[in-house]
Amino acid sequence: MRLPSLSRSWRFSDRVKLKIIRLASGRPPADILKILHYRREFFGEPFTDWVHQVLRGPSEWSVGERELMAAFVSHLNQCRFCEGSHAAIADVTLGPDVTAAALADWRTAPLRPALRAAFALLEVLTLRPAEVGPEHIEAAYAHGVTEQGVRDVIHVCGIFCTINRIADAVDFAVPDDKGLKGDAYQLLKRGYAIS
Repeated sequence: MRLPSLSRSWRFSDRVKLKIIRLASGRPPADILKILHYRREFFGEPFTDWVHQVLRGPSEWSVGERELMAAFVSHLNQCRFCEGSHAAIADVTLGPDVTAAALADWRTAPLRPALRAAFALLEVLTLRPAEVGPEHIEAAYAHGVTEQGVRDVIHVCGIFCTINRIADAVDFAVPDDKGLKGDAYQLLKRGYAIS
């Protein structure tokens, strides 16, 4: 369901920013930007600060690995917008073959053991959260994931289980491949924070 208020209820500074994005890119701003700038103090700023810290802050996971995790959670949740957006970033950082293999079957994809263990945890957290138990965390530890690494995995899952539902609820438009690739380079360059 498209919400009309998301197309016109921004502060003047946000309207200017979105207009500049439209002029610079030659296409309308992505729906995610409209959501994040709509009454940004209630959702956009705190949410993007969290996303930026988790996906770009210090971590044992590379930026590409965290983006691949984001694409994977979005794939499991069948969110085409988020899967495409974050897979495009993973393509740039890890290579399209790794991204495609991980999304097709993480068990056989060319992933390091710790990342494969993270994907196992992400799958349970995303699809069957009531089943998560100490054995899932211990399995990650056994493959070299640290306590902070597990926390990062949990944060990625929380972020994308949230935004996937928002993206699907308000029917985010999915950019074409050129748009996804362009957005990927911009997100790699500037990160996620809007404040």
